[in-house]
This record gives sequence, structure tokens and C-alpha cells, in this order.
Amino acid sequence: MINSKNLIIRQLELGDEEYLYKWWNDGDMMEHATHVFGTLQSKESIKKSILKDIEDTTMFPNSKRFIICKKDTLVTIGEINYSNWDSRNQKAELGIKICNIEEQGKGNGVDALYHFIDFMFKFLNINKIELTTMSDNKRAQQLYRKLGFKEIGIIREAYFDSRYGKFADVMYMDLLKKDWDNLKSDILKFERIEELI
Repeated sequence: MINSKNLIIRQLELGDEEYLYKWWNDGDMMEHATHVFGTLQSKESIKKSILKDIEDTTMFPNSKRFIICKKDTLVTIGEINYSNWDSRNQKAELGIKICNIEEQGKGNGVDALYHFIDFMFKFLNINKIELTTMSDNKRAQQLYRKLGFKEIGIIREAYFDSRYGKFADVMYMDLLKKDWDNLKSDILKFERIEELI
């Protein structure tokens, strides 16, 4: 488990399909990721995916999803993951979603990302974390910039956007380990993380 002052980031467990099914099939929740109808996945298929993850004995899997919980109540509020881990080129991709509407805008994203980014650099021994956001997702881009991510460029018409029924541009961002180390030394005290919120 990854612990912060206010959150716990834990591995998937049986039963989490209830949360993921609700979140992934909520068009309003998934709209920013261009899935206005949700992902249209059944609860059973999500459960099978969780079982596969649980049964995987690989120490360093190519991708891994985690659940974000409030530390004091263990209420599940979202998910975070890494994917496309490339050991040769020492990079991986990152994704996060605070899915409990009541917990959005309270700094949980910064809190979870700060500790998960640190985990990724230490656990996966990587040099770079990459991510993409829809070019109009200014809120997410602002959050990533606070944690040191830099805009690398725009990938033109990279995803089909079901919000508008056409292809849309995506912003590509990354964070280098050396930049994280410099930023982290500046944020070392948790009080500074709260200032970022």
C-alpha cells in the first residue's frame, strides 16, 4: 500500500468491480476521457480483469491499477494506474481519476499523484513518466503542471471524441526523474503539498 497523510492507495481486490462498473459506465464521469456513454463494460468482464490482476504473480507487471481510499474512513474515491512500463527505455504512462464527486476539488488528486509519482520512480526504476490529456482538459493540465509535468506537444486528431463525434487533439506531457527530484526536494514538507492544492 501507498500511504499519504489523508489517503491510502491500495491494490485491486474482489468487490472493486462494483465501484469500477459504476464509474466506468457513468457517461458524465467518463466524458473528459471522451466516453460520453461510459465504457460499456459489464460488471462480469471487469471482475474477470480484476481476478487476472490479482492472480498475476509478476513482481513488475507491464501495467497495474490501484484504488484510492480516504485514510480515515476507507471510503473508495477513485483509481490510479501505470501502464506501458518500458524497462529498457525506463518509462511508463500514468492515469488518475477521482470518481467520487464529493471528493473532487479537495486536493485528493494532488495528494494521490504526489505519492504515486514517487512510488513509480522508486518502484519501477524509471527515468520518465508520460501522460496524455484531451487538449481541452485544462483542469487536469493545471494539476499535472503543479507536479512538474511539462507539455511536450499536441498529438493531432489522436482520439475519436464521442462528445462531438469527431477526432480531437491530445496534449502529451512528461516528467523526468531529475525534474521530480528537484521539485520533490522543494516540496519535501507535506505542508508544501497542501499549498499546491
